[in-house]
Amino acid sequence: MIPSIDIDKMVDFLVGLLNTPSPTGDTDRAMAYIQNAFADLPVKLEKAPKGFLVGTWAGEKNDAPRGVTAHADTLGAMVREIKKNGRLRMTQLGGWLWTSVEGEGVTIFASSGEVYRGAIMPVASSIHAHTREVHEAKRTDETMEVRIDARTNSAEETRALGIRVGDVIAFDPRVEVNPNGFIRSRHLDDKLSIATIFGAVSALANAGLTPKQTTTFHFSNYEEVGHGGAAGFPPDMVELLTVDMAVVDEKQESDEYSVTICAKDSAGPYHMGFRRELEALAAANNLDYCTDIYPYYGSDGEALWRAGGNVRVGLIGPGVAASHHYERTHRDAIENTAKLIAAYLLSE
Repeated sequence: MIPSIDIDKMVDFLVGLLNTPSPTGDTDRAMAYIQNAFADLPVKLEKAPKGFLVGTWAGEKNDAPRGVTAHADTLGAMVREIKKNGRLRMTQLGGWLWTSVEGEGVTIFASSGEVYRGAIMPVASSIHAHTREVHEAKRTDETMEVRIDARTNSAEETRALGIRVGDVIAFDPRVEVNPNGFIRSRHLDDKLSIATIFGAVSALANAGLTPKQTTTFHFSNYEEVGHGGAAGFPPDMVELLTVDMAVVDEKQESDEYSVTICAKDSAGPYHMGFRRELEALAAANNLDYCTDIYPYYGSDGEALWRAGGNVRVGLIGPGVAASHHYERTHRDAIENTAKLIAAYLLSE
């Protein structure tokens, strides 16, 4: 039987993590937050040289060790050029549409150690200064820039602020938790999944339970660029449960209230036997779940497979609308996902 899940505790953890910047390549702040949250739980997380977190929880048995993974890195940007007008040209960290960040507030982590605020704007942004044709121009790295909230009108003045090429730019998450259960924020992918793992582990620990099999918990830091789950798992692991957001759209089976079990994504199918077992677990525990296919999606489980991992890989996750944009989910999806993770940890 699945122990009671503290949804409010999961949401509080999630809000704190969402408000901790962690673009790919600059995740130490978020990793410290996660490590601190898990400090009182049976999983003692350690940081690896690559920057990910990993820890093991000894199970009742150790004849078929398991793994559970989710990623802490998010979309973001990096300074590609300091322009003559003092503003910043960006290069993307992860894959996102330029139109999805227009007008977004950002934090710039300068090489000097200073932190600056700013906003992502079209080069031609004022309706009173430009023709309609200019405003309808395509959004690209050439037509978008970061306007820094500092007195700078030249490249020299911006460099004097301590900003350099290669500095990281984090997008504001704009977290909003609504009384009706909806949660809106950037970067629910994949901090939402880490929250569900935290909830499942907390529930088992509070109930005095341990996993059926010794389980490695892994929080990666380079998933958005394709190699987050390529390393960090024990050589005797036989199965990896990847937890990542489920795609909600009009052509998808997934919704914002259920846990989704992924059958296939852009790299091909997940392990059929493992998928069927997860579906059976969800049904046996009366969870709201669905099975879906994501045509434009990849995961850390696949990164491990590409690196030569000889394990069964499955993928589940809470439904998220508008992925890689201003995302939204519901408490029900968080609850159903945490319950499926808990059921999996307790299963034979």
